[in-house]
Amino acid sequence: MLRKLLILLILGLPAAALGQSIDTTYNNQIKVSAVRPFNYLNPAIEISYERLHNKRLSSQLSLGSPANLFGKPYIELKGYSIGFEEKYFTRSSLTSRKYFSLDFNYTNINYKDITTGRDTATNAFIIDSFTIRRKMQAVAIKYGAQFYRKHFVLDISIGAGLKYKDVKHYDRTYEYRGPREIFDLMRASNVEKKGFAFILPLNLRLGYSF
Repeated sequence: MLRKLLILLILGLPAAALGQSIDTTYNNQIKVSAVRPFNYLNPAIEISYERLHNKRLSSQLSLGSPANLFGKPYIELKGYSIGFEEKYFTRSSLTSRKYFSLDFNYTNINYKDITTGRDTATNAFIIDSFTIRRKMQAVAIKYGAQFYRKHFVLDISIGAGLKYKDVKHYDRTYEYRGPREIFDLMRASNVEKKGFAFILPLNLRLGYSF
């Protein structure tokens, strides 16, 4: 049911917006990310609230709940994500606003995975289930645009930044090897490690202003 409601929301907002007159006088926005459910390595339902302080500045708070909405790549997926974005609008018109922003994000999720080994005494083949916890802290500079149709808003952004990733395994007995193929991104993201990585965040949000 949740998947169907999200699909209807994503498909229905742009269609409804096309039939509305233009008004950009509202200071509050509630938005849902149309990209996060399709993020193969970090799928989630993400909702954002944005408050416009004046013609130039706004603040946005985002909360995400991890979810296997399309397929089930993760087992017993739990956790949360939180983001804060400060926007500076450079150009405005009756139909749109362009902006630059500084975006901070924190993600803390955990899920189950398996590895295999052999019992040293019996030589029996054993499947070992263990927990993976992923913590990620990211900061990015973004460029975006908001488009308005009365109460409805479309927010598109792209940026560049850095994230610090901390992946730990709990209750694991046997070795968890890295990917054999370069395109096995799922297994690569599950390997126990710490370090920085370059990111190119892309998002599309659909929402309602009031």
